[in-house]
Amino acid sequence: MCGIVGYTGYRRAAKVLVAGLTALEYRGYDSAGVALAGRKLAVCKCSGRVSALAAMMPQSKARAGIGHTRWATHGTPCAENAHPHLSFDGKIAIVHNGVIENHDELRRELMAKGIPLASQTDSELIAHMLALGKGEMKDRIFAVAQRAVGAMTVLAVREGDERIYCYRRGAALVVAENKGECFAASDMTALAQYVKEVTVLADGECAVLSPMGAKIYAPDGSQTDGAVRPVTAAPVRASKCHMRDEINEIPDALLSTYRSFTLAFPAREKAVAELKKCARIELFGCGTAYHACLYGCRVLEKLAGIPCRAVAAGEADDLPFTDGNTFCIFVTQSGETADTLRALEECGKRGAYTMAVTNSAGSTAALRADACLLLAAGTETAVAATKSYCCQLLALWLLAKAAEGSGGEEESVTDIAACCRKALRVPVPTECAERGKIFFIGKGADSVTAREGALKYKEITWRTADAYTAGELKHGPIALADGDSCAVAVVTDAGNVPRMRAAVSELRSRGTKVYAYSSVGDIGADVTYALPAAEECLLAPAAAVVPLQNLALECALRLGRDPDRPRNLAKSVTVI
Repeated sequence: MCGIVGYTGYRRAAKVLVAGLTALEYRGYDSAGVALAGRKLAVCKCSGRVSALAAMMPQSKARAGIGHTRWATHGTPCAENAHPHLSFDGKIAIVHNGVIENHDELRRELMAKGIPLASQTDSELIAHMLALGKGEMKDRIFAVAQRAVGAMTVLAVREGDERIYCYRRGAALVVAENKGECFAASDMTALAQYVKEVTVLADGECAVLSPMGAKIYAPDGSQTDGAVRPVTAAPVRASKCHMRDEINEIPDALLSTYRSFTLAFPAREKAVAELKKCARIELFGCGTAYHACLYGCRVLEKLAGIPCRAVAAGEADDLPFTDGNTFCIFVTQSGETADTLRALEECGKRGAYTMAVTNSAGSTAALRADACLLLAAGTETAVAATKSYCCQLLALWLLAKAAEGSGGEEESVTDIAACCRKALRVPVPTECAERGKIFFIGKGADSVTAREGALKYKEITWRTADAYTAGELKHGPIALADGDSCAVAVVTDAGNVPRMRAAVSELRSRGTKVYAYSSVGDIGADVTYALPAAEECLLAPAAAVVPLQNLALECALRLGRDPDRPRNLAKSVTVI
């Protein structure tokens, strides 16, 4: 979602801010802007890309400023709604990540005072409230935070002031310092080229940054040290297509996840012990991570023998069976997914043991959960998750295997990495892009792969795609089958061949062209592509999904889409 960067020090702030925002482009956005703090505030913002912002920025010697990339929640994507927002007197500028839930009430109060509003956003209200406040800026920020309900992570600057005022609630925020300079960002990726460690602000903390250093304040106003973490993200490298790179990195990423589980998971013994004694397991995730949860349910029930359920984290409002006998797993690539974090907090309150599965070491999920299994998949820059999904599957399988205790993990991991390497070379039918409808079908664990394949296709081609279990086709969806549709069938379990063969026949009888990805032979499709057969059948989905990722990628390119930055999507969904 929104990207935030702040800088104060001896460098030209504009250059640092643009570089930081460029590093955060992967988060997804529709507009960008900066505010440079000198004797007067200079604000420059536009709809569109950071490159457009950089081209229109005037030369400035300002040494302090804040920047922002916006993903629209309130108001259309346009320059007026882009951040930073100025206060009514023009003396304070803010950038904000989050959603102010009581914005209507606050808007009415400001309008009653005659404060003019220049945008449709909830964020602008923060700038006006700060300008109306009394006392030091940090005290004003705490006061505004008490009035505003919802996620409110903010950077603020004032005219004639080289300091940056930071507040974190909900959306993540890190700060860092070098000799003679300080930084702030929503993601350590933006700071990777400048610092080796960051301080992760906790909810409710405020930081005041100056060239002399950072001061962090707890909600009660007392000074605190904050949680220091090493920078684990690498600077974003240049690439013609990050998504293609990241798909190709899947084999190595799987081996890295295995090393993380075996060598860099200090809470492993405790987590496995808690898992073995629990009465039930609940897995929470959103989007691709939710699909990993569906897979996790299957392997945990089969190997650990414990009842499981997967919950779309946005639907985790009612948890009647979550208690101290529940083991809760929260799958989130970024570790900052708002709905997943809310579910984590609620489960923790109910006494459940909580475990995060994430790719971000300093993330909120990693810090809040009782245990954290880091995927160590490497930075994933493309908005659509690919290698992180495969690593999530492996991480959940490894956890289930540890609970089962039968061993043999290293051989299975080596084999599935080799299978994924072979799967990279499996052809894809790009002519699917010319069809009006596309179905993805599977049975058992392959139905989860079908769902993920459909999601990837939707995300980056912007075309409608549906996923169904083989047996459900005839219960309604087959009404959509005709000569303008195509289907992708996935099968990696020989026991599912009869049912899959029947589903394929039903589709072909109605004019739908069917492409099969199979590791178990022919199922009667028009075209069959051979998948490598995994020695551990429960890991087969990690390899089976690879051609589907490539299918989405190649079809997106055929349609002229940018696969790295699909419209309307964000990499890290930090609002509800």
